[in-house]
Amino acid sequence: MKVLAIIPAAGSGKRLKKNCDKPFIEVNSKPLLFYALNALESSPLIDEIILVVAKKRISKALNLVRRFRFRKVIKIIRGGKTRSESVSNGLKLLKKSNADLVFIHDGVRPFLEKSLIERCIKAAKKFGSSVACVPVKPTIKAERNGFILKTLERSTLLEAQTPQVFRKDLILKAYKNKKMLVCSTDDSKLVEKIGHKVRIVEGSNRNIKVTTPEDLLLAKALLKR
Repeated sequence: MKVLAIIPAAGSGKRLKKNCDKPFIEVNSKPLLFYALNALESSPLIDEIILVVAKKRISKALNLVRRFRFRKVIKIIRGGKTRSESVSNGLKLLKKSNADLVFIHDGVRPFLEKSLIERCIKAAKKFGSSVACVPVKPTIKAERNGFILKTLERSTLLEAQTPQVFRKDLILKAYKNKKMLVCSTDDSKLVEKIGHKVRIVEGSNRNIKVTTPEDLLLAKALLKR
């Protein structure tokens, strides 16, 4: 089966309080985006990559791809105002693709392990979809008007990560619901909404998404190991 990866990497890094786009922040002398791309370039299970970045960073992304010889990157396109818009822009190119599976991974999750790529693709081949998840560690509260509404049962809660992998027809159908795109930060949620059960795959606690200054410090520390 042919697997095409879409990498949304158009984030502005506002929560990082940096003056550059988050995917291009240097971490150990390489752009943060390098690490996810390198993992996919090295995987024999990934055939092609579509990279989605902010419009003003397209030339910078092209330089990155050329510098590190990421030959699987077939297209670099402009992202949207939200993550879901960026993924949607990538999906528009699928109509002419002969890919069977679509592999979606956040460009700012640098610790993508070979085994996790394999688990997610294997599950998607069997069940049509998969999402990497890890158990929630903190106690989670639901609130209303500044007061605790209830305490959620932690044993039933999972934190969704990426990769998230889907049959091409499923993810294209899911993204037709334009109203859902406005409030969605997760691809598997959209697939759930069309009535498809998404298979859970064991994720990794190392597979962090770099969002805050603290995340960036942790990523730098982990990469030095």
